[in-house]
Amino acid sequence: MLTGYLESYAFWLLLGLALLLSEFFFPGLIAVFFGLGALLVGALTLVGLVEGLAWQVLLFSLFSVGTLWLLRRRFQRWLRGGESDLAVRDPDDAGLLGMRVSVLTDFVDGVGDVQLNGAKWDAESSEPLTQGQTAWVVSHSGIVLQVSATRPNAD
Repeated sequence: MLTGYLESYAFWLLLGLALLLSEFFFPGLIAVFFGLGALLVGALTLVGLVEGLAWQVLLFSLFSVGTLWLLRRRFQRWLRGGESDLAVRDPDDAGLLGMRVSVLTDFVDGVGDVQLNGAKWDAESSEPLTQGQTAWVVSHSGIVLQVSATRPNAD
């Protein structure tokens, strides 16, 4: 009785669906490939191309491990996106370097506020800057701009 059930297409289709659903609860991008293998064996069994438990298990193993080996790395990049090292990123990734800013407050101890594109930014400068003066962004650290009264050279 159990062998007849294991050979049926319904077992493989249900196993495939269960493995695909388990990926939502235990993500690791592994169960999905075994789920695809089970669904494929279930479909082949349903149309009568595969008979016998030994062939079903063999095909399940080959399909699952084969797709895991061939596609997992590609799917991981696609699903999780690319990663980059923050230390080697472009220092002007936000397009701020060289931008002209208006000084909103006098800089006290090298710290003040500037306006860039209509928004108020915290800024730092090694030069004394006063309200109303124009400055340029020479670098930034997160959301704090480092500004200078002298315009940087355009490359």
